[in-house]
Amino acid sequence: MRGVRIPDELASLLHEQHGLVTTMQLELLGVTRSARRHACARSGWRLVLPGVVATFRGPLSPRQRLVAAQLWAGDDAVISSRTAAACHGVKAADGEHVVRILVPAHRFVRTQGFVVVRRTRRPDPRPWSRPPLMLSSPARAVVDAAREARTLDDARALVLEAVQRKIVPVEALRHELEDGPRQGSAFARRAVQDAEAGAWSVPEAKLAASLARSTVLPPVMLNPDLVTPDGTTLPRPDGWVDDVGLAIQVHSKQHHSDLDDWEATVLSDGVYAEHGIPVVGLTPRFFAADPAAAVLRIEKAYLARAGLPRPDVVATAIGHGLVS
Repeated sequence: MRGVRIPDELASLLHEQHGLVTTMQLELLGVTRSARRHACARSGWRLVLPGVVATFRGPLSPRQRLVAAQLWAGDDAVISSRTAAACHGVKAADGEHVVRILVPAHRFVRTQGFVVVRRTRRPDPRPWSRPPLMLSSPARAVVDAAREARTLDDARALVLEAVQRKIVPVEALRHELEDGPRQGSAFARRAVQDAEAGAWSVPEAKLAASLARSTVLPPVMLNPDLVTPDGTTLPRPDGWVDDVGLAIQVHSKQHHSDLDDWEATVLSDGVYAEHGIPVVGLTPRFFAADPAAAVLRIEKAYLARAGLPRPDVVATAIGHGLVS
């Protein structure tokens, strides 16, 4: 910052706050308005939000946008919804160019620039402190994001990824859902129900909903534990028809957490064959193009197995585990 002398205390604060500082903090550190104007003219300091100064040139990084929003909104504000969910590692929440902030209902703070503000009478009792940021807890962030989702698939993607990747347990999502308002929660509620049934991806949830309407199939289990008589644990199938021992696999690269996970899912088909377990494999594209044909394929495989010896494995549901 050529031409501007930075006191040690300010330099330390700027390091902690990624080059950002409020005008009030500057005043408390003895940086006068005249000095600020000089820094703006000589070193490129500028306001990026009302009362928030960037002491560097160039655009804000994603992290700096979070810090700027937090500094502008104040200590009783928390980064929330999709923004917080992304910070917690939910990839389905990535990609927004705004920062979502939650403030107490008594504060009359309006959306400003890239910061979207929502007021609440139900503050998060367990926010995560990550100085200089305050984040909504994982459960609150994911449920708020699902409430604000524009489509059911969007809500499902957020909730199911968070559960599959163990970012938040489904029980915590259910508690958060019931603790909040029912109005506007239809997509979030359905997504949490899908997670409780054992679905781990949007294609699985969609397929499960179609299978539940079948007049041929019995209840289908989602992602159950499979164990052989000698105690061998087999890979979890996406779907399982227990009375005939039929596995259903939805092969999707997009909806697995990483490439190794997807490859393991594909290779598990061979493991099932080693134990005499028939498999019906589908892709999300095939199901999306013709859901009825996908269900019919599974129904035919089920009927073909009727009366034949069942593979000697024990299936145990996760969650309530059944789609019926």
